[in-house]
Amino acid sequence: IMDKPDLKLIYFKLRALAEAPKMMMEFAGLNYNYVMAEDYFKKSWEEAKNDAPFNQLPLLIVNENTEIWQSNSIVRFLAPLTGTMPDDRLVAAQVDAIFESTHELFFPLNPTVNVVTGEQHKALKKQFLEAFPRKLKNFSRQFERLSDGPFFFGDKPYYCDFSAYHHFSLAKILDPEVLNGYSRVTSFMKAFEKLPKVDEYLEKRPEIIDVGTSPKLIIDGIEYETG
Repeated sequence: IMDKPDLKLIYFKLRALAEAPKMMMEFAGLNYNYVMAEDYFKKSWEEAKNDAPFNQLPLLIVNENTEIWQSNSIVRFLAPLTGTMPDDRLVAAQVDAIFESTHELFFPLNPTVNVVTGEQHKALKKQFLEAFPRKLKNFSRQFERLSDGPFFFGDKPYYCDFSAYHHFSLAKILDPEVLNGYSRVTSFMKAFEKLPKVDEYLEKRPEIIDVGTSPKLIIDGIEYETG
């Protein structure tokens, strides 16, 4: 499609919709810039909203002029560039089905970890943790059906694996034991964390703290409120 495009990923101080794209680009060794909304638009997000397509982020800017919005569209665009798209169209359709299933975990999981606090946090956390085992069982069953692992489709990670890892790791923030008892899921997590370049990214990415009370990201040693 293009050799080495200039890539800018615009988002917020969150561990959410930009996470799978970032891990994919790190894995492939692509050069990209991750830019906070205020820095990119040179004004507050409230003021900048009207400048963004459909008034939302993340936004991927390709070669300074082409805008790709919608996080799933960004991931699909990046998949061929990062070697995480299967050549076989039938396998690609299955990869996409797993990917869409992981994205269904987005709410209430991502906001519960990243932004909500107090009673609302407790209520959403309870809602998620009650529903998650059934979904986890379905993912576990697909691991069994699709390959001998460690990833959904064998030895090679595809873009669905990056989204799955993101969501499963957020679930572990809400309950560190939540994946226990699902051996294929836990072995997938371990294998993913050892992927070249991904391991370095996970080591250096901002830590998220005070989840549920006053969530913050620690960036370069400084605590920033999420959002």
